[in-house]
Amino acid sequence: MRKKIVGSSWKMHINSFDEASTLAQGIAERLGSEEEVDLFILPAFPLITMTKAMFYGTNIKFGAQNIAVAEKGAHTGEVPVKLVKELECAYVELNHAERRSMYNETDEMTAIKVGLCEQYGLTPIVCIGETSEDIERDRSRMTLRTQILWALENASPAFREQIILAYEPVWAIGQAESASKEYIAKTHKMIRELVKADFNEDLSNKIRIIYGGSVSPETALQLSDVEDVDGLFVGRFGLQAENFEKIVNNFKGESR
Repeated sequence: MRKKIVGSSWKMHINSFDEASTLAQGIAERLGSEEEVDLFILPAFPLITMTKAMFYGTNIKFGAQNIAVAEKGAHTGEVPVKLVKELECAYVELNHAERRSMYNETDEMTAIKVGLCEQYGLTPIVCIGETSEDIERDRSRMTLRTQILWALENASPAFREQIILAYEPVWAIGQAESASKEYIAKTHKMIRELVKADFNEDLSNKIRIIYGGSVSPETALQLSDVEDVDGLFVGRFGLQAENFEKIVNNFKGESR
């Protein structure tokens, strides 16, 4: 049975040590003993060490928002995977729509980074999602299938089961509301079917597919009983400890 998982990327919304310390401490106090749901936080790179200290002794894991496309070398400004591992990160976010649109990252680069994650024992959270243009041109399925193939194809069969697919419809990121429950349920089911068709049924049953894109406490409650939604990837709505706790509890079906 797939264990539910809820995480949050702080992006650059949290951009000071004081803010990060307050937020991490609040999350640790509220959710540090959570066992029913896996939890993770992805702070900005310079905040990882401090976040690690705040989550020490809790059940909350942490990770990085990206890694370099190469293991080492002349890549000014990039962060090598080896350092991320030495910081004891558990997760790495890859292929986010903002990385693709702002920094020209590609499917090929994502595949290389997934390979580096496997080499260093890190769990990749690979973002996939269609744009509004994909919908207009009736190519959403093709876009998602392409991204899934690049994310999984070069990984070993055993490692594929550890990869988390984060479905984030590009048109819903940063909006006032998420996609509808019906749309999310339909798309997650399609993603699982694509994994089954291109790989095998066992992998499709084991791989975790989570939803991101303007996730709120209300979204969490709506999606708590959707079979193919294994978790949530939270953005700005998770930047307050109380809010993040409510999202977790709502997704567990414990609305408070």
